[in-house]
This record gives sequence, C-alpha cells and structure tokens, in this order.
Amino acid sequence: MPMFVSNAHYVSDERGVVDVRVASSEGGSYTGCFPAGLLTTLAPAPHELPYLRLYRRDPSLPWKIRVSVTCGHQPLVSDAEAVGEVVLERHLVAPGVRRIPIHQGGVRGVLYMPPGDEPFPGVIDMFGAVGGLMEFRSALLASRGFASLALAVFGYKDRPATTDELDLDYFEEAVEILLNQPGVIPDRCGVVAASKNGDVIFPMAILFSKVKAVVAINCCTMAFHTRLTYKGKLYMQGCKLGIEYLKKDEYGAYIADMQHLFDNNNPAIIPVEEADDDTHFLLAVGEDDSWGFKHSLAPFRERMLQNKRHNFETVLYPGTGHIIEPPFGPLIYQSFQRHVPSQHQGEEISKGVVMGWGGKPQPTCDAQVDLWRRMQTFFMNHVKDESSWYQQYLHSAPKV
Repeated sequence: MPMFVSNAHYVSDERGVVDVRVASSEGGSYTGCFPAGLLTTLAPAPHELPYLRLYRRDPSLPWKIRVSVTCGHQPLVSDAEAVGEVVLERHLVAPGVRRIPIHQGGVRGVLYMPPGDEPFPGVIDMFGAVGGLMEFRSALLASRGFASLALAVFGYKDRPATTDELDLDYFEEAVEILLNQPGVIPDRCGVVAASKNGDVIFPMAILFSKVKAVVAINCCTMAFHTRLTYKGKLYMQGCKLGIEYLKKDEYGAYIADMQHLFDNNNPAIIPVEEADDDTHFLLAVGEDDSWGFKHSLAPFRERMLQNKRHNFETVLYPGTGHIIEPPFGPLIYQSFQRHVPSQHQGEEISKGVVMGWGGKPQPTCDAQVDLWRRMQTFFMNHVKDESSWYQQYLHSAPKV
C-alpha cells in the first residue's frame, strides 16, 4: 500500500510534554494549534505519486497510523531514530454492523445495516465522477444507526463505463430495494451524493415520492454531461463544459470555474421546486472549491423562494474545497479522476486526469466535523422522525 505521511515541529514544555490540544506547531505539514493536524495533512510520501487519494476500499480493515516522536525538527521523511512511537487504530465499522452485497435486478452495491432489530432510517449513498464503489461512508453511517446502501453509479461490474447516459429507473429500483429490506423504515429514505451525482439525487427528490431528505455535497444543480432518461423517455439533456474552461493549476492539476453553468436561465438546471413540500434539501459547499460550486447556492435559493419553498438549508464552508468527507480524513487537494465529463475528446482527457479540488487543512477539518453532525441530524429529522410508519410503530410497540 502507498505510504502517506505528515509531520509537525513542536517545542515541548518544561516537563518534556507536547499537548497538541493547546500547543502550536512551528513548522512541518502545518503550523499553529491544530489537534487533528497530523491526520488532516496526511499526503503521499515524497517517493509516491502525488495525486493518490487516501481512502479505505475495504472498510472492515482499520487504519493503522504510526505516530513517532524524534529529537529536533526533522524533515518529512527522516532516518532519525524515534524516541517514542505508538500505532493508532481507526475503525470504520462498529461491532455488529452487517455488510450485505446487493446484486438484485439491475442494482449493484453494498448495504450496511446497523446492529439490532429496531427499524432504521435508510440512506442511499453515492459519490461523484470517481466511479466504482466507495463503501466507507456507508460503513460509518451504519455504525451510527443508519441503513446505508453504497450504490454503484458507473464503472462497476456491469454498470455503464461512463456517465454519458443514466437511466433514473435504476435509482428508483435502488430506493425500493433499500426500503424493502427487513429492518429498514419502509415509507421514506434519504440520499447523499457529491459533485457530479447532484444531477441524479435532485431528480430523485422530484420523481420518487419516498425520497424525502437530500444531502448534496458540492453538487451539480444542473444535468451535467449526461443524458438522463426515465420510463423510456428523455428527462433532461445535460449541458456541457467547454474545453476552454479547463485549466491547469500551479501543480498541473485540472480545474475549471463552472460559475456560468449555475444560472437559472440554463435550461439544464434541475427544477428542484417541483419536489414535494415535505422533501427536504441540505446543500453543503466549500467556498475554496476550485470548480466554483459556491455559485450554485444563490440560484438554488432563488428558485426555491420564488416558488414559496422553504424546505431547504444551505451552508458555505470558508477555506474548504470540493471534497468534504467524514471527520478527520485527510484534505484531498488533488486526485486522479478516471472519468472526466468534457467536450474535449483528446487522449489526455479521455484516459483520465489529475483534478485539483482546493481547500486548506484546518477549515476542511472543521467542515468535515460540522457536516457529519449536521447530516446525521438532518436524516434523523426528515427520514426517521417524520416517518408516519415509524411513528405508528412507536405507538404500537409493546411497552417495556
């Protein structure tokens, strides 16, 4: 496995102690008082490819993080002998959580179920244009009381290789499969996605009556480079980002300002106001996102308020980039993207590119913590607490 490293330069107190809760780093991967700094600034070691993304493909395996203390302020990778060392384990799955592969009808994914027999609120979990199947967020959600279906969108088994065309019937089938699972509250669910798959979760909220809570993390509010179909008919034709908007940052990673697409005059903007009054939206965006997603919030609010809809909340995180993941993961400043929706068909793009995401370490850490708590509360409120089925279940359950 590739090596990821970080370091910090501290001066111990008169007792020889460094308490990172109050002490300031004077150099290294970060400076200042930042208790989670060593985790947030983990990055590929100098001998590794710089655009590797740190995530656990198999959530059943805990992270093992070696923390070493050396004398003097050493470089990032050093041969200096450690005067103290400890290995930390970070578990992604709580005891008793069940992992259930889903290969039913056309749906492909993995369902994570919390331990116990109580009916649990269901959530469908998707990422963006990274493709494949990413399970770690679902494992974490199940560890906190949610039945979470990590759903493959493209680039996985027999799913399409790209997002050029997506059939919304697939996502409707996934909702029904989730809600028909034993132990899942059956009358409503939530969905969470990032980036590109905003153009999936917003139509889900409009078209599927049982989708009642939508968490969109730096999401497209328009159909983007995708032909969306439903019930055999065209639902929306995605707009395209011209190659002239793609540029390289100082590290050679591609970025693009998509501000001009987040405009209610764009015919590809998804009509979110058509969702039911009791369908709720939480939009979270990083202000330092290299792709300009902060410009999506104002048109979204304008569209909802013009239609007298108040069933939404938005949050803009200062200093935070495009990728906001669960707490105390590393800042992902750049990563390799296999599939890049673009008008440009050149070989350099078609084989995937390094994408720049923006963000600074401490604001990103703060955003991770806030959004993780906010998202759980949002799903509990609008999936579990507002479920008439669950309220009836509580009323009829035997009193202990």
